[in-house]
Amino acid sequence: MMQVELDPWEYEHALNIGARRFVANWGKRDAASYDKKRMEDDRTAQAAACVGELAVAKITNQYWSGHVWHKSDHKVYKHLPDVGHNIEVRRVRTSTNAAVRSRQLGLGLILWVVQPVPPEFRVVDILGWIDYDEAWEKGEPSHYDPENTRVIGEQFLNTPSVE
Repeated sequence: MMQVELDPWEYEHALNIGARRFVANWGKRDAASYDKKRMEDDRTAQAAACVGELAVAKITNQYWSGHVWHKSDHKVYKHLPDVGHNIEVRRVRTSTNAAVRSRQLGLGLILWVVQPVPPEFRVVDILGWIDYDEAWEKGEPSHYDPENTRVIGEQFLNTPSVE
């Protein structure tokens, strides 16, 4: 694991993008497989996800677009990676197991797993990375969507490093 501390301007930028994503998705329904009892409010989830994406961009020296689109445009842009050309970032909260979705297989993605430290999310624990398709192979079917989602444990992740 590696800890990344965001600079004040990075933190402000990530929270701004998180707020914009929250507003762009007002009224959007959650996926049927989501367990409402385990969820946090979407405003907090969006902020934490953006902080995690920016932290991965920072340590990999990759571009973070901070993309925001209206919920009606989701199908147009959902293929875009979170960071750079091929990095998918998964934020974990209540465990260190990350979701791997079948719809993202075969795209040449690298999965990075992050855990922003609450309550402020100024520091991000980078748990590691793995080839996305390899994560699917090593993952276990999820209890909430076993056909389309697997979960990969932290023990399968490569240790992050800065070169």
